[in-house]
Amino acid sequence: MKMSEGKMGHFKENSIHCTDSWKESAQYPDVTVNHNGETFVVWQKYLDHEEEIAFAKIQDKKIVDPTVISGKGLAFRPSMHTFNNIVYIAWSEFYDEEWHLCMREYSHGAFGQTKIVERGQALFYPTMKDDGKNPVVVYNRQGVGFSEVVLATIGFGTIKEVISDSQKSYRPTFDHDDLGNCYVAYDRYNGEGYDVVIRAKINGKWSDEVQLSESKIYCTHPVMVNVKNKVTIAWYENGPHCYFNNCVRDVCVEKGVVKCSPITMLVENANWYNNIDLTVNDKGIVVCTYTWGKYNAIIKIRETDTWSDPIVITFNDGHCAVRPHIALDDNNVLHYVWQFGNRNGHEHRYASIIYNEVSLDDARNFYDHEIEKRVDQFIQPIITDKKLDAYDDATVRTWLNKNGYEGFELKFGDIHGQSNLSDALGEIDQYYHFAKKDAKMDFCALTDHDNYPDIATDSEWEWNRTTRDLFNGEENFAVLLAYEWTSNEYNHDFGHKNVYYPSSKGGLYRSTEPAGNTPYTLFESIKKDGGQCIPHHPAADWGLVSAATDWDYVDDEAQRLVEIFSRHADFEKFENTSRFTKNIKKKQRCCVQDALARNIRVGIIAGSDSHQMEHGLEGGVMAVFIPALTSENVFNAMYNRFVYGTSGARILLSFKMNKHRMGEELLVPANQKVQGEVSVLAVDKIKSVVVFKNNEVLIEKTPDGNAIDFIFEDTQRNETDTYYVRVEQVDDHRAWSSPIWVDQK
Repeated sequence: MKMSEGKMGHFKENSIHCTDSWKESAQYPDVTVNHNGETFVVWQKYLDHEEEIAFAKIQDKKIVDPTVISGKGLAFRPSMHTFNNIVYIAWSEFYDEEWHLCMREYSHGAFGQTKIVERGQALFYPTMKDDGKNPVVVYNRQGVGFSEVVLATIGFGTIKEVISDSQKSYRPTFDHDDLGNCYVAYDRYNGEGYDVVIRAKINGKWSDEVQLSESKIYCTHPVMVNVKNKVTIAWYENGPHCYFNNCVRDVCVEKGVVKCSPITMLVENANWYNNIDLTVNDKGIVVCTYTWGKYNAIIKIRETDTWSDPIVITFNDGHCAVRPHIALDDNNVLHYVWQFGNRNGHEHRYASIIYNEVSLDDARNFYDHEIEKRVDQFIQPIITDKKLDAYDDATVRTWLNKNGYEGFELKFGDIHGQSNLSDALGEIDQYYHFAKKDAKMDFCALTDHDNYPDIATDSEWEWNRTTRDLFNGEENFAVLLAYEWTSNEYNHDFGHKNVYYPSSKGGLYRSTEPAGNTPYTLFESIKKDGGQCIPHHPAADWGLVSAATDWDYVDDEAQRLVEIFSRHADFEKFENTSRFTKNIKKKQRCCVQDALARNIRVGIIAGSDSHQMEHGLEGGVMAVFIPALTSENVFNAMYNRFVYGTSGARILLSFKMNKHRMGEELLVPANQKVQGEVSVLAVDKIKSVVVFKNNEVLIEKTPDGNAIDFIFEDTQRNETDTYYVRVEQVDDHRAWSSPIWVDQK
């Protein structure tokens, strides 16, 4: 008997569906219990571009009196906590072109008035707790070049103080011990990766930051609970090649000094997606929950000093189970909520909130000793000796001047990758930090899915937009506002397209709604906002459904590029393979040459489609010729097709026809020859440089070295001729120019 048919039946039969996904979508749940045995749940609901925070009581295994408690704006990511039998809820809310950190309380069946704790450009990640005397909320206040942790103590008034010492601190959590010490933990960007740190308030003064994490990778998202005379903190860590681990550490104060226990690693493996939460009851029993990929939530129990084996508490049915939160009452009953979403494929995309409860004694009947040994083959990294060499600025400048680009810079970036805003590894700020520092990119874009594992909501889009603005404002870095239109995860196999905007203006047109449910409606919608879209993995065949591009749908204004190379495959033509990709199954007649053969005039870029925060390293990158590094200039170069793609190496490639640059269309009389110019400065020895004409080899050069410049002529003219250049190095790195189209005048 399969797990989903046997053991998991217990959890399905006893679950409560707090929401109906056919009526609304729901996300970001939380749960709390008070000392009277009452259970409350809260979540963010979405319908018809309205987003609200809903609050309800669980009674007799039913959802009772769901009530909207948020205001007029786009409400986002609630956090809930019980203190002195009063329930406190905090959330972020966007309206009047700014973010608001909001809080509300519930007591004796009635709600208090909403309190606005703060207004500002970027106020995120609220966590509601108490310090033993008053309710508190910790949150992030962000701006260009900084992110700080704020502690707001709620009493007769609101007292706010900045707790973090580091320039960029994120995702705070708070608690206190029974000795009167208070603690704030958060993750901080250290210029190389992320650390988890803690500060303790001892005798009214905050200690220095004490680092909890010990690895050199991206350590993030701490959660914390009071365990009598100490606190317990859990967090997760992300590393290269999909590596992750979940860690736990106890912290206390001894003789005025912060003391930390050794780290316990709850699990390590390879996967794409992480959430984590902790709970404790008055007996000191601690439970940790975390996601296993995006398909299950697991718990582990600690009663003394030892953590239990894993227990799957979701359905384990192949559908998505994300964002779990838990609360343990004093009767050792675990109350938990999580977000259900449908699996890949043609599925309804609204998510729902599931509540369940299980005694710890019953839960121990469901140990799963195999779950954490499984590795999803789809997420496996590409292990190869891939060098990403690049030339220094002076060399690039000399090469540009030699080829007549005195007024231009050549910049490289990856504009295709995901975060855990949809179905990938890593937080959105980490995505941008990785792009800038680890991958050494000049520009990037975050393209989280519009509808997987659930629909992207308007508040998430505003969060994305706000974060994009902050990083775009940093020096020597440009960020496009973007998302991935993912039609085959809903109803139609039109293929995937990334949508891009030059600035912070531009809408989210999902493939699940009329304004974006076909390529044509998408084209019209984004054109009104000044956007453009790019099909990627154009011949991808997932098996369950097709992710290949339907080239019957074109628009010369909205869709002017195609992604030829990514972690999935080389999509120049059906036969191509690359050791730098997964070489997935392809669908016939959908590759780039197939589109060019139909006279579909698309320029060529490359990207990663990274889901494990290795954008710019795996897959490919795009090169742009721009007068200066701004998001608007990157966008304009894309629109003008004055771009090319590489498999990751910073190969320098220039291609002109009759002095016209790549991406252009020109008219030449039928009786005149055309002249082409090619200049390549590769970063390894060149294997071949091929000029293609109408997908056939016109010229092939095999220079002895890493550089070549040549001129060619073509007298055999057709009504329309499409030319482009492919460079291949001996190490298998490649570069492709955007085409030039020569029509007869």
